[in-house]
Amino acid sequence: MKQDPQKINLSLVSHTNVGKTTLARTLLGRDIGEIEDRSHITSEPEAYVLLRTPDDNELILWDTPGFGDSYRLAKRLESRDNPISWAVSEIWDRFAERTLWLNQQAIKHVKEQSDVILYLVNASEPPDTVTYVPAEMKILAWIDKPVIVLLNQMGEVRPPEEEAKELNTWKDFMLKGNPVVKSVIPLDAFARCWAQEYQLWEEIDKCLDDSQKPAFDSLKSTWFRQKQAIYSSSIEAMADYLTKIVNDKEIIVNQNMIDRLKTVGRTLGFISNDLKGAQKDAQVALSVRAADELCNLASRLVIINGLKGKATQKEILKRLREDWNTQQLVDPTAASIFGAIAGGAITGLAADIVSGGLTLGAGTIGGAIAGALGGAGMAKAYNIQKGAKENQIAWSPKAMEGFVIETELLYLAVAHFGRGRGQWEQSESPKFWQSLVEKLVQEQNFNFSDLAQESTTADERKAVFSKGLDTITRKVFKQLYNVTI
Repeated sequence: MKQDPQKINLSLVSHTNVGKTTLARTLLGRDIGEIEDRSHITSEPEAYVLLRTPDDNELILWDTPGFGDSYRLAKRLESRDNPISWAVSEIWDRFAERTLWLNQQAIKHVKEQSDVILYLVNASEPPDTVTYVPAEMKILAWIDKPVIVLLNQMGEVRPPEEEAKELNTWKDFMLKGNPVVKSVIPLDAFARCWAQEYQLWEEIDKCLDDSQKPAFDSLKSTWFRQKQAIYSSSIEAMADYLTKIVNDKEIIVNQNMIDRLKTVGRTLGFISNDLKGAQKDAQVALSVRAADELCNLASRLVIINGLKGKATQKEILKRLREDWNTQQLVDPTAASIFGAIAGGAITGLAADIVSGGLTLGAGTIGGAIAGALGGAGMAKAYNIQKGAKENQIAWSPKAMEGFVIETELLYLAVAHFGRGRGQWEQSESPKFWQSLVEKLVQEQNFNFSDLAQESTTADERKAVFSKGLDTITRKVFKQLYNVTI
């Protein structure tokens, strides 16, 4: 027999200007309310549908006015049973203490409507220095509904052991002597990761009556499917990007004779100077394309994850300057000339080539025929061995490993960006993210050389990257948040 749809109500409450509306935007994935750096922006409770199931069960999130003068508010609520105090609260405060009256109305609404209260605290301050919390605990005790304390404004993302230490301090403070408080968890409105919401739903589930659990199970399943769809789309976008990069190459064209001779010398080990000209141009072209694709990936991830903003090439090109993998086709003509120089009597001509000059006298050419023939033969053998059809430059396996690391760090940055912060912008990743991701990427042991082979199809490359990125990301969430997604 089909049950009637149920509504489960969550109320966000806190001291004024702690970040309720910012967290509401992050949880809802859309812009609601107003966010300003001043008190009492929200003047009355506002309801938003956080989740809705196909059978019309709903999880409602209420954004409420912040507590202002918590001590006076607590006293008003404690004495409401007294007729005189009731008159002061309902009549006098309505006209003379408007903000206090609105607070009382909001608290009454929370008491009547809510199933679970989400109480935000400013975790940037030590708990024993936050003077308004004891008074607000009295307010929450008067409401008499299960409370989950959310630690907000925790600052920069830190290693799990450091955050655990701060969490335990708040647990000791909040759970002692406050029976309405059922749990304390971190959920920063500005830097929470969606994977942390798993714990929030688990804690809410513990607070509900048995009669509400079937509906909430359905709501959790809906949330899980939504987040998995977003996660899968993110992994696909990342795999698409790496599939393009690993097979990208740039043909080295329009080399003049000097550049061709330098190329031969570098390929055969006679010249160690960095090349200019055509090869440098090819490197720049490959780098710019990689930077463009990385910007496109960032923009795509921002959209997929419900944020706003646009990535730019700022700082990206700086990361793409090293680890080239050059596959040079040795020009037989240039190799013949180089062989003549290397095998001829006037060895100083090799230095002329390196410095940009080329002065071949008739006597030198005539005296180096044997060396020229040797050079041409060497070029032919080199080309067959390498299987090269043209001069080209591509990313090396080491560079590709760096791209995978950058891709994973970019995703983590997007996944931790609270919508309430406004337009997404890329910032430097925490060092412990970097070291963790580097370790996991190395353990994944991608075979980039095989992936770059022409015989490997784009679908095969994408499948390898999708599986690898999924494995890495799940391990990251497990180690950072002890969450299995």
